[in-house]
Amino acid sequence: MIRKKVRGAYHHGDLKAALKNAALRLVGEKGPRGFSLNEASRLAGVTAGAPYRHFPDKDALLAAIATDGNELLTKEIRESVVKVKELKGKMIEAGMAYLRFSKYHSDYFTVIFNAGLDKSKYPAFARSAREAFGTIFELSARFESTPELAVQRACAAWALVHGLATLSLDGGLSIVLPEKPAFEHLRPILEQFLSRPARAARKKSQSC
Repeated sequence: MIRKKVRGAYHHGDLKAALKNAALRLVGEKGPRGFSLNEASRLAGVTAGAPYRHFPDKDALLAAIATDGNELLTKEIRESVVKVKELKGKMIEAGMAYLRFSKYHSDYFTVIFNAGLDKSKYPAFARSAREAFGTIFELSARFESTPELAVQRACAAWALVHGLATLSLDGGLSIVLPEKPAFEHLRPILEQFLSRPARAARKKSQSC
């Protein structure tokens, strides 16, 4: 197959950006493990040895992309939250932003969660992941009465929206929920999740 060079290919010394753009395109076509660094080089319009000026291997390139993706996710969640005054509404909008990110930036989403990267080897990637989770935790800390419950709430919220995002991308939810634009068909699920604090749920479970 003849493949055209990506837009924004290597130009005026912006080698990192060119390689990232090429890799993201290949991720969309083949998945994060389905291409080589040499393929990304060719698509970016550079020699096979050029990437090694910045990335020792493909995992390092993917880690840089995952870091960018987490930073974009954090930005989009914060922008969605600031538009809402009420706390429950902020948490719902944070979840909706996560769902939209999974669809409209599916290439980043795939690299972040499906590339099999070891965060301990890439401090910037690990830091960006903590910051992304922090956007959920900050809201959960205001929603719950203790740090322990806030962590539980944040983890549960993340698991919920990530699960919904994954099922939506795979088409699994389409058989039970008619789709609406911008994931609005999933908003009631997020609202139900926030119908009561985790502390109330825990008290009920302890009484059983």
